[in-house]
Amino acid sequence: MYDDGVSEIAGDVNDVDEIQIQVQSQLMIGEECSKNDDPKGALSAFNKAISLDPSCDMAWFNRGVLLEAQQDARGARQAFQICLDVNPNHAPATANLCILLERIGDESAAYDMSTRALNFYPGHPAILEVRERCSGSKETKPMEQMTQVVSTDSFNQEDMEQAMDEAGVADMNAVLEEAVHHDMDDNQNLDIHELRSAVEVVAATEDIQEKIELVQPVTQSIPQEIPTMQAEDVVQETKPTTVDLDLLVEEATQMIRNGDPASALKSLKPYLKTEAANHAPSWRIAGGAMARLDLDEHAISALEHSLKLDPSSAKGWFNLGSIKQRVGYLDEAGTCYANALREDANYLKAAIKWSETSRQINDIEGYLTAATLVATLEPDNPIKMELIITLIELAEGESEVLELASGLPPTLPEGPELAANALGLLGTGQTELHARAFSAMNNHVESVTIWKSLIQTQKTNPILWRGLSKSLSAAGDMETSERCRIKADSLEQVGSVVQPQPTPEPTQQEIVEPIHQPAPATTVNIEEQNSANELLLTPVEKVPAVVEPVSNPQVDLAKAALDVQQNSLVSEQFKNPVSNSIANQDISWYNQGVALIEAGKYSEALSCFDRALPSFANDDEMVIRILNGRGNAFYYLENYPACVESYHQAMLIRPEDVRGKTLYNMGTAYAEMERYQDSIKCFEQAIPRGLNKEEVKRTKDQIRRCNILLKEQIKKQKN
Repeated sequence: MYDDGVSEIAGDVNDVDEIQIQVQSQLMIGEECSKNDDPKGALSAFNKAISLDPSCDMAWFNRGVLLEAQQDARGARQAFQICLDVNPNHAPATANLCILLERIGDESAAYDMSTRALNFYPGHPAILEVRERCSGSKETKPMEQMTQVVSTDSFNQEDMEQAMDEAGVADMNAVLEEAVHHDMDDNQNLDIHELRSAVEVVAATEDIQEKIELVQPVTQSIPQEIPTMQAEDVVQETKPTTVDLDLLVEEATQMIRNGDPASALKSLKPYLKTEAANHAPSWRIAGGAMARLDLDEHAISALEHSLKLDPSSAKGWFNLGSIKQRVGYLDEAGTCYANALREDANYLKAAIKWSETSRQINDIEGYLTAATLVATLEPDNPIKMELIITLIELAEGESEVLELASGLPPTLPEGPELAANALGLLGTGQTELHARAFSAMNNHVESVTIWKSLIQTQKTNPILWRGLSKSLSAAGDMETSERCRIKADSLEQVGSVVQPQPTPEPTQQEIVEPIHQPAPATTVNIEEQNSANELLLTPVEKVPAVVEPVSNPQVDLAKAALDVQQNSLVSEQFKNPVSNSIANQDISWYNQGVALIEAGKYSEALSCFDRALPSFANDDEMVIRILNGRGNAFYYLENYPACVESYHQAMLIRPEDVRGKTLYNMGTAYAEMERYQDSIKCFEQAIPRGLNKEEVKRTKDQIRRCNILLKEQIKKQKN
């Protein structure tokens, strides 16, 4: 009964939504600003991340670092403390806070924090010195005694009241204290946008502090080990409790389903240290509530405690794995999903999640086990086809895989057995995959038969001729194989307009700890993408629709719109592909897609890109290029939602590699849809990400034009 409720709760725990993509984008922007000696831009980015997700420990930590550098000791202390309240295991925050506490005169707290920091940095000389100097000191300085720095900038009282009302903030003094860091143009006046920015951080601070107050006393007291039951404990257990714990759990579960995790946790909290101390469902539901409050480390502690009490809960293991996957502990998440399947062999959701995490960390054994379970439990699941392709590719290149791939099990089945498993999943039929599988099983006669049958209907497909050549060669018919190879070469020369050339990988600048952590991979519903952080990859330029002029003596709005749409920093991202794992002939579908786009045949190009995608399942570089090609085709077809979705999928593969030109062109795409506010955000984010001086100038011009268009758009809406 309660497990079913937990399952429903956990089903959404791992669904990292669009907000998390935006948060990670802001962290990356803050990183770049920090590297480029732009502390104001960096602080602005981290503040935006906090406003989007008050539980983002990295944003709070980075804010603390910047505020400390600006001599705002009170603000830095608050930021470091919130970081640790959200994530008690944030090692750099413990070290920074212990040093800050000594500097401001709170030596007692500094000693305690240094002891905590030494657990993460044993023997660190600076921390040891703080601990030695503060040992035995009773000197304290609570946050309330620290000097507040309040903004003296002028502002419009109506603007202040409007900003505070919008965010539900009542403490004007807190807003003025925060506003010190939000006068972006240094003109000693806070406009409505700057006030809103300050108010959003105040609201986020109040929100996270309220959640921390609710959670912290519970998770701080969780025992590391479950004590052995003594005789007196057994006697005590027989006494009736003052509360029906099962009913309490059921009510809390319903609260979470109704979207009120805070109330659920409040109802459980009084009993977690007493009657419910050894009641696994109570801790499991409490952990689910904490996860819904985005307090992941606390949720992990609660769920781990529940599983010590009841390690047979498949739903509990799944929930724990979901949260660990969300925060990036992929190895541990995989173990949790495996444990869930150990307790319930038919747990489809656990098998799907295990296959995903195993693939991300290159755990071949885990992936094959999990994906096979998925294919058995739900034959129509897309993972089944992904598994078939993986099995065939492993069978085709077994020797290379064994030499190069890490973490492979020592008892990896031989290639023919892998191919036979793939055929068993495929069933009967005559496709390229069937032909490749039979060839990997050394059944070359059947493979040749299938290739010939396919060629009868697709005589100009070089991939089929290449496959036939390989099968004939393996069967010993070298002469015919060579003729087929020559045929494939000639067809590729006719069909290909782009030949693969080496492309240097983008240089990754060294990231100074602790700014930035990778975002977990996710799929975002296109209908929910309401901000500029989807990081589109370069759209192909097209003739924009004519924008109807709006009467305005100050500016030609039609010209401004056309300028925004036409000034694209189009790069060569979709040309000159390079693949380290796929033979050159497998690029032909991609190249044909590029050629068809240039020829204006966009629907046909989509089909080519779709055919190319399965061949590059393990080649991120080519997958990105193919997805971008699909986005191009959709762009020309004016199917903008599909265009954005395809580009977004490409971005998710390597979000850390997105460049300024990419963000610039994303802004251009949004302008095409007249989403000028999103365009402005994209252009602003592009500036610190590698644009040259001239490109920065153009970007600022675009921001100015989009601001003009946005104002007119808002004016129209009001009218």
